[in-house]
Amino acid sequence: MAPLRSLGNINSAFDDFYARTGTDASSAPPPPGLSASGGTTFTANGFKYHAFTHPTSDDFVVSSGSANIEFIVIGGGGAGGSWRGAGGGAGGVNSNWPGFPGSYGGTSYPVSPGTYPITVAAGGATGPASGSSGSTSVFNGPGVNSGNPISGSGGGGGAGDSSNSSGHVNGANGGSGGGGRDNTSSAGTGGGGNTNPQTTGEIGNPGGDATEAYGGAGGGGAGGAGGPKEPDSAQPAIGGIGYGFAQIPSSYGTPGPSGPLRYFGGGGAGHIYSNTSANGGYGGGGNSSDGSPTTGDAGTAGTGGGGGGGGEAESTGGAGGSGIIIIRYPA
Repeated sequence: MAPLRSLGNINSAFDDFYARTGTDASSAPPPPGLSASGGTTFTANGFKYHAFTHPTSDDFVVSSGSANIEFIVIGGGGAGGSWRGAGGGAGGVNSNWPGFPGSYGGTSYPVSPGTYPITVAAGGATGPASGSSGSTSVFNGPGVNSGNPISGSGGGGGAGDSSNSSGHVNGANGGSGGGGRDNTSSAGTGGGGNTNPQTTGEIGNPGGDATEAYGGAGGGGAGGAGGPKEPDSAQPAIGGIGYGFAQIPSSYGTPGPSGPLRYFGGGGAGHIYSNTSANGGYGGGGNSSDGSPTTGDAGTAGTGGGGGGGGEAESTGGAGGSGIIIIRYPA
């Protein structure tokens, strides 16, 4: 039978303390986590987040510790086309978030002390004809500590024209492709944009074809192709849907069909003759013009959304939405 301990016995308490082993006996602190700075920082869902938006002069700087980070890198969206223009394509979306369908999805990305450069892309600018393509966002461009540079390429500009001339115009290639535009009674085919990712790990889709006259197709999105401009389409000229990420605060991205997710990389919508608007894709895609002359809606800043196509009478397309870079690691 074990000896009885009397309450308040100082010798018993002393003996018990020095009989302990393992973590109870150790006074060593737990291993240090990552100490880093840069961007807008906040803590949520058990992670510390760093969000970088355009324009930024910040870099991601690790001052001490090491950890595996998760990243989202999104390029700038393409602008919509002018005069019955097509929607701009979304910026390419790249990530190693769990479940992401690109090749980096679910993979480890270790960081240790060093300065990891950040470049957040601008969206494409509007013009008198086709919209310009967005620029590329890059995390860790020089490959600090042997880490791969991670890019999200710019979305392709939507097709357009500077006048009411006949003929069709192709959408530009990009992270997602810009929609094609047609302005002939013979209904020529517009450009479809890009069918493959532009950089390692990135996802994107083609813009729609314009197989009916007098309007533009939708720009491609990270989660789906742009809608075609054709008479028997159930959803003509809509922008392609973006991609939804879990555990993103509501101040980033846009709502979408799955309530808990926040969406990025939606394609811009194309103009439908006459004076009918189409919807941009979930994830910041701009709506097309519904009047004469009115400008298409711009893609949402910080999503990489494509701009919407312009309407009649030399109206211009909407500008592309700027990109974003988000980094997180265990808090």
